[in-house]
Amino acid sequence: MDKLLLDTTYILPIFGVKVSLKNYEEMFPKLLEEYVVLYNPLSLVEAKWIILKLTRRVPSKRNLLLRAYRRGLEALLSDERLKNTILTDIKIEEIADRLLVEIGLKDYFDRMIYATAVYEGAILLTEDEELIRIRKEGSVSPKEVLRWNEVIQKIER
Repeated sequence: MDKLLLDTTYILPIFGVKVSLKNYEEMFPKLLEEYVVLYNPLSLVEAKWIILKLTRRVPSKRNLLLRAYRRGLEALLSDERLKNTILTDIKIEEIADRLLVEIGLKDYFDRMIYATAVYEGAILLTEDEELIRIRKEGSVSPKEVLRWNEVIQKIER
């Protein structure tokens, strides 16, 4: 079974944050059957960051959003079908630094998630156009970089 590393977008619904991904609720469980599904723990930090930004925009939903994050975190950590990678190591940092210096990728979360996919020899699942572009132009790359629609097409075959 291929390894598939999720960009943060795909774990946001676990924390109660809606995303615009076709048939997400129906297809995500199938994804877990078809791949060894990984996430970098930095995605948990990024997800919390996104939720904190939402609480600033809609203060009346602060408690609801924070509780949803904790419930989602409990569900994610207890689901054996979702595996966390190591946070970082020398090789991941080296790849991430190359992405900064050689490609100019500024977003630290994106660099680390991409570098983790390279390190793991995994397919990276992302909607991030910059990460998709890097795969085409960069000297270091994961096994593949796919969008949601592309991975769903593979599952449905």
